This record gives sequence, structure tokens and C-alpha cells, in this order.
Amino acid sequence: MVVPQIKPSMNREGKLIDFTELLSAVPGEGLEELVRQIGRRKGLSPAWSGRGADGGRDLFFTESLSGPLSRERIRWLVSCKDKAKSNASVTEKDLPETGVRDKVTQHKANGFLLVTTTTVSTAAKELLDQLDKSNGGDIYTLVWDSSEITAMLLEPSNQDLLKQFLPQSYERLKGLTTLEGAVLAFRDQLPEEVLADVMRLVRPYSDSPLRGLVIWPHDTASATSIDLIIRSLLIDKDTNKAVSVTESIEYEAFVALADKLLEQYPNECYNYLAALVCNHKDTSIIFNSAQILFDNYEIPQSDYIKFATHLDGEALTDLYGGEIMLFIQNTLQHNPSDYETHDSLDVLSSATILDGVSILSLHMESYSSGRIGFYGEMEVDVTLQYGSELTRYAVFPGEFEGYFDEHGMYLISATVDTSSFYE
Repeated sequence: MVVPQIKPSMNREGKLIDFTELLSAVPGEGLEELVRQIGRRKGLSPAWSGRGADGGRDLFFTESLSGPLSRERIRWLVSCKDKAKSNASVTEKDLPETGVRDKVTQHKANGFLLVTTTTVSTAAKELLDQLDKSNGGDIYTLVWDSSEITAMLLEPSNQDLLKQFLPQSYERLKGLTTLEGAVLAFRDQLPEEVLADVMRLVRPYSDSPLRGLVIWPHDTASATSIDLIIRSLLIDKDTNKAVSVTESIEYEAFVALADKLLEQYPNECYNYLAALVCNHKDTSIIFNSAQILFDNYEIPQSDYIKFATHLDGEALTDLYGGEIMLFIQNTLQHNPSDYETHDSLDVLSSATILDGVSILSLHMESYSSGRIGFYGEMEVDVTLQYGSELTRYAVFPGEFEGYFDEHGMYLISATVDTSSFYE
């Protein structure tokens, strides 16, 4: 299932560290400044070149290596590629047009460090490896990808850098539980994407607010059901089982669970609520699941209607009653000639004016065709004019019928009973 975008007002769970949040004093230079700070703390003596004609500048690190018998000084040309927003890998085309070796030589360096907020393509990595001295090349090459930078920022000594450059990620990490912190102790042994997945798996079993007794401390049976639902959704990835377990949960406990899921796991929450709307038996659960979906997610119109067809008439009226009433009133007042109502009223005077429409009753039902039908009774207020001197006001009963689907809302018929006029 493709999960719609959650509405902009909602928070979204992202990676452990989300580099799209990277802040910078100079637009576009956040990664360069962050890397410079990391290099300084590693004792790499960072330095900038002057800005070129294109407004850019190059970053250099100087590293001193010493052994029992010799010393070597490496001047690294640092190339920063921030692709967090596109999430694209760094390819050969992103490397210097004149060639990595020529670029390094031009700047009187002997090392090339590629830094990226994503990953490096296989071809680009192979090119850099071929140039490296360890493989017979004549320069040093090294890559810091998102996993490397994440590991550096998670070091306690670099927490202030994380707070400075990625404050939202810093706040998320501050809220980690003890169990999650224990997992982070092994971060150097895991790729970032694996680490993020492990964190997702352990979170329901840590002292997080997703435990059943935290969400619903009022009833042990419902709390136990909540724990089973959480496991089914987040660990087993079994939405059908989660729906089945929901049969045994109190209604208020379900609402509390939905609120927590929406806050912390919006994607899983969407899939869960959608499955409840389509498969659950309790009309209250179905109605509230649909309402949470409609209020918090940008849902394609086709899915919107699909969910609505599972609601009973009362729920449909609660959700759409106001909108349908306004639609009928506006349609009859602005396009009266399209309906039988106009013909019945027009013959009553030389100039009949429709002043207003009042909806007396509204009934709704869904059809297998994907339509939501509506019908009911109404009253119309009219002004009857006879020449320039005689004016009369009247109210007539009437009926209407229509439907809406993924394409729009339509009024099929609208009639009035004017028999009282002739009595």
C-alpha cells in the first residue's frame, strides 16, 4: 500500500539523523562547515582556499602521520556533496570534471576526501579506489558517507555539533530510552540503515510511551491487546492480525492507541487505520478510524471514497452532512433552471424568486459502484411577484436526490410540491 503524505502540521519519523535538516549561516554550505568543525576536532588543521570566480571555495585538511622510522604529511582536498534532499548517490559525474588526480595536483595536495550526506555509487567508489596508493595509485583517497558522519556525530564529544547543525535530530536523540541507548553503543558496527531499523524494532519494548500500560493504564486486558497490536504492526508487519486483536480492545483505549501511533509511527498508523475501516466490524471503530485518516493525511480522492463506502448512513451524515447541505443550497440558488424545481415555481407568478433552501432531512448510503448516495426533504422560500404592486411570500416542501464519487458531487433531481398554492 502506498501511504499518502501526512498533512504538513504533523511530525514525521525519519532517519536516526536526517541531513535534510542541516543548518548553515551561508545557504548551501552547511555540510562544508560541519565537516570543517569535525576536521578541526580530529586535529586535521582545516583551511579554506579563497573564493573563486564562481563564488566557491575549497576545503583542505592537513594530516601528519608518524611511524618509528618516518613521518609523512598528507594534504587532503575535501569535496563535500550534500544530496540529502534528493537522496541520490554520488556518481562519477559528481567528481571533478578535470579528473580527481588533476584536481588534487592543481591544489598541491596528495589526498582526496569525498564527503556526502548519502552514499557513493559503486562506479565512483571503484574509481577512487583505483587512484589510492594502497592499490598502486599515486594519491590517497577516502570517503566519508552518511554512515561515517552519523557515527562521528553520535560520539559524546560531538553532541554540541549535532545540536548546532541538526537541532531537530538532536532533540529526537535526546528522547531515546535506555534500551535504545544500549543499541546505539554498537553503532560503529552497523550501517546507518540497519541501525535505524534495529532502533525501530526495539522501541516498542523499551520504556517508551508505546507500551500498553502506559497508553491505557485503566484496564489490563486492553493494555495487553495494545501490546499485541504494537507487535503486529511494528515487528511482525501483520496488519490483519492487528485488526483482529482490535476486536478485544475498549473503544477509549483504541482512541488512545491511535493518537500515539499517529504521533510516532504515521506510516504504520495509516495502514492500520485503513485496514480497520475496510475490515473491522464495530461501526464506532470504523467511523473514528476514517475520521483520523481524513483529518491527518492527504488522501487521494479514490481512496477517500473507498474508505467512505465502508461507513454506515449515520457516520456518513456526520462526516458529510454539512457539506452536502451547503452544496444543495448553492446549486439550487445559482442554477435553479437545471432542475424541475425551477419549472414548478416559475409558473406561479410573473417573476418568481428563490430566496432560500432549508434542508429538513438528509439520508445517505454507500453503493458497491463506489458512489455515496444522498436524498432527503427540503423547504424552499420564494417571493412571488405580480406586476409592480403585488408581492406574495410562500414556502413549499420538496425533495432532492444526488451522489458523490471520486470525480465530484452531483445533484440528480430536486422537486417541489406547489399544490398548496392552488388550494
